[in-house]
Amino acid sequence: MGRKAGFADQTVYAAMASGIADGVMPGIRDISKASGVSIGSLYHRFGSYEGLLAETWAWSEGAYLQGVISHIHNTRGVRGGLRAALYMPRFARRESASAPVLVSGQRTVLRHAALAQGTRTRAADILGGADAALTGFAEGFGLRRDEVELALIEYPRTVVAVQLGADGLDGSADALVRAAFWATISVQQQQRAKAA
Repeated sequence: MGRKAGFADQTVYAAMASGIADGVMPGIRDISKASGVSIGSLYHRFGSYEGLLAETWAWSEGAYLQGVISHIHNTRGVRGGLRAALYMPRFARRESASAPVLVSGQRTVLRHAALAQGTRTRAADILGGADAALTGFAEGFGLRRDEVELALIEYPRTVVAVQLGADGLDGSADALVRAAFWATISVQQQQRAKAA
């Protein structure tokens, strides 16, 4: 990546997220126009279009996953999982510019770019840390790994996506995420009790 140019990276990331919210992956010209940053400055700062995609992933999905990991590791017991699940709507409210990236199908393109660029090690570390945290939580509570990912990441992502697509993210998102989390945990505990 090039040296830092005279603009805030967040301005560029927000322009990328805004384009993604409109349902397309914006090109470099679109980002330049939306952010007011010249194409040359974008290439100078990010090295390539793919470098910009990689950094946008780190700014949005990467930052979100680091929060999930932190909640699982820093809060003991099942409450750590609940806090991790509730982190999606809270992150989307706090970091509203990046929320469209978190719920877009385009995040896969960004993740691929992050794993292919000079950010590969950082992206792999974040993804590996998230996988290890989810797997550890699953093992600790006798759940399947896919159930934990649904309860902690995918259900919350769906709630945020639906609300962002409607009237905006409101307080009911937390209640919906909490209910889905406890339903997943309770169902698995009931099944284990019947099997015993």
